[in-house]
Amino acid sequence: MVGLYVIHFSFYNTLAVLFVRRNRYSMSKETKFLSIAIGLLQGKLAEEGVDDPVVKEMNADRLYEFTSFAVTNFGGKISKRTNNVDYDAKNDRNRFHRNGILEGATDLGSLIVETRCDGVGTPAQVKLFKLLEGETPETFNRVNGKITMIRDMTGFDGVLSRKLSEGTYVVEISKGSEYEIITDSLEIKTGEYTKKLYDLNRFYNLSKEGWIAGDLHHHSVYSSPVYAGDDDVVETPQEIANSMMAMGLEYGALSDHHNVLNHEAWKAGKRDNFTPIVSKEISTSNGHVMAMGVDEDVIYDIPQGDRRTDEFLRNEFRRVTTQIKELGGLPQINHPRDLSVSISWNPNFYDMIDIFETMEIWNGSNPMMAGSTNDLAYKLWLTLMQRGLLLPATTGSDTHNIAADDYHILFDQIMDTVDIIKASEKELEEKYKDELHVFKLITESLLPILEKWAETNLTSGGVRTYINIEGERNQENVLKTLKSGHSFLTNGPILIPTVNGKKPGEKLEKSGKLDIDIKLLANTELKKLLICTENGTFKEIDLKANKEKGFYDYSMHISEDVEEAKYVFFIAKSDCTNLAISNPVICC
Repeated sequence: MVGLYVIHFSFYNTLAVLFVRRNRYSMSKETKFLSIAIGLLQGKLAEEGVDDPVVKEMNADRLYEFTSFAVTNFGGKISKRTNNVDYDAKNDRNRFHRNGILEGATDLGSLIVETRCDGVGTPAQVKLFKLLEGETPETFNRVNGKITMIRDMTGFDGVLSRKLSEGTYVVEISKGSEYEIITDSLEIKTGEYTKKLYDLNRFYNLSKEGWIAGDLHHHSVYSSPVYAGDDDVVETPQEIANSMMAMGLEYGALSDHHNVLNHEAWKAGKRDNFTPIVSKEISTSNGHVMAMGVDEDVIYDIPQGDRRTDEFLRNEFRRVTTQIKELGGLPQINHPRDLSVSISWNPNFYDMIDIFETMEIWNGSNPMMAGSTNDLAYKLWLTLMQRGLLLPATTGSDTHNIAADDYHILFDQIMDTVDIIKASEKELEEKYKDELHVFKLITESLLPILEKWAETNLTSGGVRTYINIEGERNQENVLKTLKSGHSFLTNGPILIPTVNGKKPGEKLEKSGKLDIDIKLLANTELKKLLICTENGTFKEIDLKANKEKGFYDYSMHISEDVEEAKYVFFIAKSDCTNLAISNPVICC
């Protein structure tokens, strides 16, 4: 997937980038986002049991025309949300720039943060939210219509030193699923130093039980034009390793496009508590294939002209995946239900999808929500299980920017366009009544949760795959465990089920009721546990627990008669920002 490019300030351009972050495929960026937005809205209404014929009939071309008309005819001057002063949106944006500092700022102070665990310095994620006018640390809510998040991290030694603009900040210190999230506030004053020390509470050490978390889909500067790539990425392998470890990850794959130039630098980042996996994301024009664990540069021959036949494409997929396996690697299909044909697995080739050994059903560049491309991938995964084929599911953050600071400008641009349309409803309603209705539903029902998602899950390890590894923690055993399906996927909760003593990926002899033990821990509150089969949700359980020692413990024992199920797996969730999915236990 390629990097982020901002063309102009229209809603349909900028929000397309927010969800998709791609720019050169057969479907235009504008049309692609609007298709995604309509899908998300349709999915949300379907979950709520709402029948809205206008939403059902809406298409991306109509919304494109509507938003284009609104911006072109009413975009001139709009009201600045923070203080209601009219300003020219294109010339005076007052936006955050890279890493949270306005260009040319002179009101800078210094911040030093140190993070420790059991008295030893450790890398951790540091999020800083500069309070807007009228906000206090006590009243702060991250969903406030403006992304103010500054994402940083302490180094390998647990120390961060940086500049910040003067003001009051809410601070969030975290390190993935096994640590308490620490919330604090601080003042930055021009020319002065502020120092903070945080002791992290690791409330559960899964590593001692053989469970380690990793990110399988991440890009670096080696995907950029500097190395003949297309992606707008600047981070080095060392910076990415630091970012992954700050999220509590103990393995990770650096999966650049176009080349394998990152491999030596990535392997050099091996530590006692971090295993680098060499990888490459191969573009094929009919999907993206991951070559994990392969040093060689595996290349898919994209045919042109008369050579481009289904037979040629199929044979090339077989050749490439066979080569990956022969070289000791793992071939994975990434984001198989993307809306862009060139990066989505061709539906005509579903009959041969078993040439892959794992499937990315949850790509971090999009939320896992009803109607999303991730939801479509999840449903494809279920369909394959209904056919009796289990491709163990994985996640990957697909990170192109570890700071995630491209979203500051994008989200402001989105909200500016919302302001334009709100201020012009009367003029727009006569000509675009149905489009205005759908646009308002997208704005009101989707943008708040997507703002929360962008500030919660976007970066290295924002989604991660936990594996239950046996033996030495090396590349070979990581790949072996991924292929076995001894794993769960999460952007927060710890979800480890055993069914009749069997863990995900293992087979059991089913007879009568299933004895199910669920280990379910989370550092933020959960609402539901779903017992699922290849046919979808079998049972839904409401969750309740008190937060003690920095986490919620929802662990339980269940006895259920899950009739005629080939596979049983589990989902724990509150919303798309706090969700876990286990791979299935196989019922013979």
